[in-house]
Formats: sequence, C-alpha cells, structure tokens
Amino acid sequence: MKELIVYPNASRGGITSVIRGRAVHDPGALFDVIFFNDKGGSDAFEDLPNVRASIIGRTRADYAIKYLVRNFPYEVVSILSSPETANFIAGFPKRLRYEFHTSNINVIIKELQVLNLDTVDEITVPSQQMSMAVEPLLTQEHKHKLQVLPNLVDKNVFRPDGPLDFYTKQTTPAVGKVPLVWVGRFEEGKGFRQFLRALAELPTEYFGIVVVSLEKGPERPTEFLMECAVNGVSDRVELYLNQPQTEIAKLYRWTKTRGGAAVSTSLLESFGYFVAEATACGLPVVAFELPVWKEQEHSQLISSVPIGSVSSLVNNLKAQTGCNSG
Repeated sequence: MKELIVYPNASRGGITSVIRGRAVHDPGALFDVIFFNDKGGSDAFEDLPNVRASIIGRTRADYAIKYLVRNFPYEVVSILSSPETANFIAGFPKRLRYEFHTSNINVIIKELQVLNLDTVDEITVPSQQMSMAVEPLLTQEHKHKLQVLPNLVDKNVFRPDGPLDFYTKQTTPAVGKVPLVWVGRFEEGKGFRQFLRALAELPTEYFGIVVVSLEKGPERPTEFLMECAVNGVSDRVELYLNQPQTEIAKLYRWTKTRGGAAVSTSLLESFGYFVAEATACGLPVVAFELPVWKEQEHSQLISSVPIGSVSSLVNNLKAQTGCNSG
C-alpha cells in the first residue's frame, strides 16, 4: 500500500503521532508526507524507513501534489487541514480522504464550508465522540462518508519499559519533588490556566513540566509565563519546546518513577494523544472528564474530575501522587 498525506505544519505535535502510529503499525506500507511549513518537526520521521517527508512551500505545493497523484499509484490520499488542496486535486486520486483531527467545531465548520464534499470519498475522525459531533454538520447525502479512523500509538516508543534519562539533562533538583507533566498548546481549550492554578494550590514539592510542540508567535508563550508569575509558580515550572517523541516517552517513564502524574486540563479532545501516549508508558493521568477517555486503550489509568474544577483537580492529584524515590 502507498499513501500520500498532506498537512500544513511539520511540528512535533499530534499529527506527527498520527503519521508515526500508522507507519509503525503497517511497516509494509509506504507513506509519502508533504508539509507546507517547517515548524521544528522536519526530522521527526528519520528513523522510519517507510515514511518520506517533504516540505514544499504553500504556493507550489498544490501543483506538486497534483503531479504526484496523477503519476504515482497511491491507494489513498489523505488531506488534513487544507480543504483548498483537496478541492484542487479532486478527481485524480483513486481514493480521496479528508481527515479532521481538531476538536474545535468552529474550525471544522470553516473547513467544511470550503471543502467540496461531492469529490471526497471519505471523511474521517479519530473517535466515536468526534463522529457524533461532526455528523450533524454534514448534509444527508454525505453522512455515509463519515468514518472513524482510530489513531494509533507508536508502542515502539511509548511503552512502560525503556530509558528514563530525560531529567538527567535538566537543572532543577529532583530529590523530594513530585513532577506533573502537561503537554499541549497555550490556547483556551487546553486549559493551561487551570493547570497553573492547581499547581499553585498544591504543596511546593510539586512542580510542573510543560511541553509545547507548536506556537505561531511569542504572544501565547508570553501569556503563559505571565500566568505563571500571577500564580506565583514561575520557579516551579519548566518549559520545553519541540521535544522528540523518544524524549517525551523518557519523561513519562521518569515521572512515573517519581510518583508523579500527567495532567490534562483540556476542555475538549478529538482523541487525546497526550493522554494515550502517557498511559501507554504506564503513567497515570488526572484529567477533566471527557467522554473520549472511555475510548482510550488504557482508560483504567485515567482519573477524571469535573470539567473546570481546580479544587477537584488538586484533591485528586494529592490522592493519586506521591514521591516514591529519593
């Protein structure tokens, strides 16, 4: 099988996990991937022999993609977050799939307004929960095209056993401290403020490790740092950008040995790769309650609290965590 995947940004975020998961689970398939912008993830697939990633500027990309689908036998062409590209190549791929991975319904509506659904063979989402959210947005004649295409976790990387040396590179003393890991973007739907408020209410032996994969500019990171200062936790938060998946997996396993946890304060998720990958490493997660967690493979490691309740988050973290080593 040969698949072409198109997505605007080459970062180390969720779409990287989507592509890696497919490639690892189907090593006999070949995946050509085209990005428009290098956002720090251009080398994220170098260890996978069945993934060939290219970055082509937006002004030339559509013509390059049309050339590829006209001249190479792709079984499926998957377009993510670029309805204009799907419209431009319509009629050439054997099977044209449009994928939604965002949980932001407004973004989905905007893309559907541009997308020519008559020329799309499949519309996919990664969970049953998102299928129920997207289905009402489709006209009756296109509803049958909606399918759930579950995301896959790269278990070669995200597994309970493996290296633990992420923190040996860092400077903050770890003895007697309990790490809490938060991964996401600094946008309202990810709830970073609730995470910082919870950290402020926890005893000082708790500290946060925050990993961000992609930001468009300095505004939102600056807002995050200001929120750290407002909550008085600037000296208890470490911020990391564009970490490779191998390092993230080390972080999850290391956090588990320290009696820590992953914290998800998302208000909505289409799948929740952060939670899926953390639990695949055996790390417990405390999260705002979302229906999609029930679809996770390791749902028994997810402890839910009412959405938006910082006090419940704090109490649950106190109950679930504790320092296990010196």
